[in-house]
Amino acid sequence: MALRYPIDVQSKGTPFVLFTSHKAKYKQGARETTLTDNKSCAMYMPPAFQVSDIMRYESASPGLLGGMAENLLAGSNNYTSEDLANVASTGAAAGVAAIGGLVGAAVGGGGGAVIGGVGSQSAAAAVEAVRSKRMQNVVSPQEFMLFKAPGVRQFSFAFTMIPCSARESDEVIAIIKYFRTRMYPTLAANDLMYNFPEVFTIGFHDIDGIPKIAESALANASTNYNPNSMSYFKRGNRPVEITMTLSFQELMPLSAKNIKDGF
Repeated sequence: MALRYPIDVQSKGTPFVLFTSHKAKYKQGARETTLTDNKSCAMYMPPAFQVSDIMRYESASPGLLGGMAENLLAGSNNYTSEDLANVASTGAAAGVAAIGGLVGAAVGGGGGAVIGGVGSQSAAAAVEAVRSKRMQNVVSPQEFMLFKAPGVRQFSFAFTMIPCSARESDEVIAIIKYFRTRMYPTLAANDLMYNFPEVFTIGFHDIDGIPKIAESALANASTNYNPNSMSYFKRGNRPVEITMTLSFQELMPLSAKNIKDGF
């Protein structure tokens, strides 16, 4: 029997979220996990549930020669003599850097490393600055964005629990311990290694139109006892109100196929 809040959350026909914890067993190059247990907790569907899809892009700068190569590969060869002269003039800084490297190699030792490294780079930058001022132009970095990878999605659930009975109060305490226990690792017998904590399958029930969530780790759990008062139940002296925020992170990045499958 799953832990539940409210107690009748699975029998009222209203939307709820089912969290099922289990040990992660990766397959297919860590793109999937296999469900191996069925310890569950059913919670009411909180309002304002947000799904954010994030892609990772990085800027690339092939520089002047890269831009020329791209045009030539595309069949465009309309460079003028002035263009070629500008390109040739930019080689001065590279030449200074190369000379600095040769001098550094000749000197050898720590001094050679300084001359060949920092000295040559500073000189090359100075030469390029003078060239740019004289020619009244600057090398275009030819920047563009390259796709890197899909970002790993994160989800947050915020619950407010105000028990209406002693039984429901017991259930709330057990629910908090359920999530906190399973998000922590266990120690191996020799206390030298951590065993991975459990992960969660998160399913939406009696509700449609919300994307599915892949296997997820509970990365953060925040519990706030009596956020609006200092009132406690007469039986057991337990808080009358507890808020709990759970932040999950999917174990695998998704692809377009996963989105077509409802994720």
